[in-house]
Amino acid sequence: MKRFLLKLFLFLTPPAILGGGWTVFVAAADYRSYSSALAAPDGAEVLVCGDSQTKDALDPSIVPRLFNFSTAATTCDQDFMRLCDLLEANRGKFKYVLLDVSPLKIGYNPSRPVSELNAARVHALLHLYHISSNARPFGSLGALWRDVICIRKFNEFRKALLRGKPWRSSMAGAFAPDKAKGFLDPKFRTKALADIEEKAMRVNSRPPADESLPLFDILGKSIGIVRTYGAKPVVTVMPLSKPLLQRIDHDRLAAFEDAVLDVSRHMDVELIDCLRCDLPDELWHDGNHLNKDGAKVFSAIFAEKFAAAAARSAVPGGESAPKAEFICEIDRTEGPCDLSGIARTGGDEYWSSSDSRGRICRVRIPVDRASGAISGFEVLENLDIPGGNDLEGLAWDPLRKSLWVSDERVPAIIEFRPGFGLTGESVALPREFLGIKDNRGLESLEMSPDGTEMWTCNENSLTSDDSASIGGHEFLRLTRFSRKEAGGKWRLSGQWAYRPESPGGTEDEGGNRNGVASLCPVPGLGLLVLERECGAGDDGDSFIARLYLADTSCATDVRGWASLGDKDFTPVDKHLVFKADTGHAMYEGVCPGPVLDDGSATVILISDGDGSALEKAMILRLRR
Repeated sequence: MKRFLLKLFLFLTPPAILGGGWTVFVAAADYRSYSSALAAPDGAEVLVCGDSQTKDALDPSIVPRLFNFSTAATTCDQDFMRLCDLLEANRGKFKYVLLDVSPLKIGYNPSRPVSELNAARVHALLHLYHISSNARPFGSLGALWRDVICIRKFNEFRKALLRGKPWRSSMAGAFAPDKAKGFLDPKFRTKALADIEEKAMRVNSRPPADESLPLFDILGKSIGIVRTYGAKPVVTVMPLSKPLLQRIDHDRLAAFEDAVLDVSRHMDVELIDCLRCDLPDELWHDGNHLNKDGAKVFSAIFAEKFAAAAARSAVPGGESAPKAEFICEIDRTEGPCDLSGIARTGGDEYWSSSDSRGRICRVRIPVDRASGAISGFEVLENLDIPGGNDLEGLAWDPLRKSLWVSDERVPAIIEFRPGFGLTGESVALPREFLGIKDNRGLESLEMSPDGTEMWTCNENSLTSDDSASIGGHEFLRLTRFSRKEAGGKWRLSGQWAYRPESPGGTEDEGGNRNGVASLCPVPGLGLLVLERECGAGDDGDSFIARLYLADTSCATDVRGWASLGDKDFTPVDKHLVFKADTGHAMYEGVCPGPVLDDGSATVILISDGDGSALEKAMILRLRR
């Protein structure tokens, strides 16, 4: 028996020594590779954390100050682990972190064992270092050792020796698109199409995506950790090839995009959705990986989109906060039209709503591009809107070449196309807006320049929110609707509590009243909110105009709240951009004006001629 045990010991010792030595070697090599890879290069300000799609798509030589740390075949949890390690190793270095999500991951199941995860075969060290603290198990250490250390890592090492190159763990990540011209190479095309069929079948077999999936739970955690380290998160979706998009179920893709949009809006982060970016087949290696030529083309497109997103995400306040400088003001002397909302269509032409006549007016407000001075204010055309009651807000739709108009009393937001009439399209409003007070409803309406967002706000508090609006401190509902394309339905995508300035005294006591009169999204700046305060005087009403830059990034999304008095919330932060005592001019409309020769952005304001009020136009120059 002793001889047998001795022989068994001698038989098992060499494999145990070899196995232990190999395990130590793999762990040491992975640690060295991973640790060195975590160090971002000097000047890097933008971190990208994604998978092989992102790794092959974004060229750091084209997208400025980019550190592309995307790695092939990663799971959602592994992406979060790497993100935490990167942020800790580069404290204070990154200004932006791009968090990529893909519809190819919507079926991710965090409870699957390690032996079933493709990504687990690559990244041994992440599992070894994080398995004890990770809330989502990756399976047994035995499976990890067998499938990762003994199989995958040995094959990586063997291939490195055969190629005569040093072995480097694939977990580090780097920009390295495949050289193969997949769809142009007849030998590779069959394989590429088979890969597309396999990916499409995998996605189509999964339930439609929604916000409850682990993918989006981890995305929310990632956004939170990025903010903890003082960087700004940006959610991205990389493109898929047209052949792959055509084979994936349309409803599943739409559900995925809706879920990404909902998470982005709820967390108030910028979203760069390039999923349907139209790139020719010759730029693809397979269904979801670009080749080198494709990376160059797409990186240039992405760089432009990211620059716009970075400008939109600028936080109000501090030295970079904008100011509006008064340039000039001009009277309209042709007779009152009671103009309220205003929207620019291009050049010097605008549309405006008439709040007492149920019509809209095409107006011309010429601006000298050198000085910024307004040289005229002329009504060119009047169009009646059937059934229009109190038309206040107005938004020009660049995608449908139509106008959206808000009716303050109904309330409603309806579409009108010049030369055609009412289209029958309307916006589904939150049920809370049924509680508007008389003549205190949807005074404001404006659309983003790209036609994907539309904003509105009640002028004064809703009846359901009076319990939160006490002591002269009203709270309104700043509301955003979103869509992806011209034919898409407007969907409620965000709602935040907004507090206008408190006027002196109360209206019942003969004091002033103040509310939101108009909204104005400005490219590269954010959302401007026009508050108009009214007070009675011996010679008629007098007014004060205040223009604020609204910041919803830290505000509570109150979508679906029956009353703002039910829970605690953080209201919208706002920064004063302009304030003026405008006398008898009741400014109710504001929209972006032309860009001046010196590069300055401008906004145009118009006043309503109700009662004793004067009808005027004002232009302001925006400066940082």
